[in-house]
Amino acid sequence: MTREEHLKFCKICNNQKFDSQKGIICGLRNSIADFEDTCESFDENTQLKEKLLAKNSENELSNQTASQGTRFANYLLDRIFILIISFFLGFILTLLLTIISPNSAGYFEQMGKLEEFVWGFIIGMFYYSFFEALTGRSIAKFITGTKVVDENGNKPTFDAILLRSLCRYIPFNAFSFLGSDAVGWHDSFSKTRVIKVK
Repeated sequence: MTREEHLKFCKICNNQKFDSQKGIICGLRNSIADFEDTCESFDENTQLKEKLLAKNSENELSNQTASQGTRFANYLLDRIFILIISFFLGFILTLLLTIISPNSAGYFEQMGKLEEFVWGFIIGMFYYSFFEALTGRSIAKFITGTKVVDENGNKPTFDAILLRSLCRYIPFNAFSFLGSDAVGWHDSFSKTRVIKVK
């Protein structure tokens, strides 16, 4: 067996010991492992095994994380789709209001900034929450080949998606994913990540 194959056992063994020269060694023999198929003194440490699995999972997820450019493309495309949806919903609601109450026909033209923000907030929350809870992907993520997962690479819970959607409205959140790890505030707070789909 190679050193790397030995370390798969040694890293999760209760008998391991660290040597500054050699790295992980067997604490019983004070030397690096040299067994062929199995180690007679192997004593599995479940906590070490869980930590190692979690670290490997985190590294794998980190390698799949969508780039800053892809995240920015997602942001721009999603904004466009939200504007299109807002336009069509506004058009339909204007028609309905005109039919129901002709006096309120110009309601949407007279909206103030606060009402516009509330309208945009409701549509944005619905857009992200609906698509990401249902499929793990907004329309933009379908186009860029990315999806939302939790920190373990699984489908996020609806609560996580709702929190993620809500956090998008934190001021300057749109620029928070431009850091070196391409993880935004809405990712961090909701314990989610955006990864490339294979």
